[in-house]
Amino acid sequence: FFAVIRVNRLIINADDFGIHEAVNEGIYSAYGQGVLTSTSLLAQGPAFDDAVRMSKECNRLGIGIHLCLVGSLPTVLSPREVPSLVESDGLLPDNYMTFIKRVYTGKIDFSQVYAELSAQIEKILDSGIRVTHIDSHQHLHVLPPVWKITVALMKKYGIHRVRIPREASTFKMLTASPARVFGRDGLTVLAGRAAREAERLGFSLTDYFWGMVDGGNMKEVNLQYILRRLPFGIHEIMMHPGKSDDLLGHTFAWGYHWQEELQALVSVRTREIIASKKIELINYGDLL
Repeated sequence: FFAVIRVNRLIINADDFGIHEAVNEGIYSAYGQGVLTSTSLLAQGPAFDDAVRMSKECNRLGIGIHLCLVGSLPTVLSPREVPSLVESDGLLPDNYMTFIKRVYTGKIDFSQVYAELSAQIEKILDSGIRVTHIDSHQHLHVLPPVWKITVALMKKYGIHRVRIPREASTFKMLTASPARVFGRDGLTVLAGRAAREAERLGFSLTDYFWGMVDGGNMKEVNLQYILRRLPFGIHEIMMHPGKSDDLLGHTFAWGYHWQEELQALVSVRTREIIASKKIELINYGDLL
């Protein structure tokens, strides 16, 4: 009889590639010197061209499309083409709550959502990047009306791998920030619904996702806590590495710990835990 070797497979993904040069540098270092295996690229990121250039030096780094409808970023299309998606300054709304409020008060034209997200995908494909998967800024791709459009676009462009951000509701439920837990649990419900349809459609996804309650704070202690406790299956851990908290903190009011997340990814102890647990590092492109 042959022994069955059970190996956990893990995607470690850095969000927001292209949003800032200091984020790009953090991702480049976390891949080259650490355990990062994947990232997701913002088509309208101010440092998009820099990210594309860097990607050509990172042959084994999986690169997905970070669909974006929020974040005070510009649209790929002209604001005149997508007026229901932008604020008076021509930029996307700051956060998902503002977008969701617009959705459920009937202020979003979903034909414009389709057009803008299609333009984002085409911009990244036209750059020559081999796309591994789809995810989104602030996870809006699993919001039901946006999910329908995401599915349609995945079919249109032949992309069949997708992030499903369903973190277990029991994870740190008593120790994490109550606001984080509440937001995580709502997202997990929506992600579970999306997962059922994704599986029915034959899309590829992970079994587990981590990084919601620790979002922006995935420092060594938090990353290593997860790595030591992974149940059997295919996992994604979401990260946000960057090179300068001072510079990024002046640009984005998120309160993220970019440098500590980078340190967690290049830590010798992190690599030792991955080796001792026999965790196989992959990217979305390794999924069937």
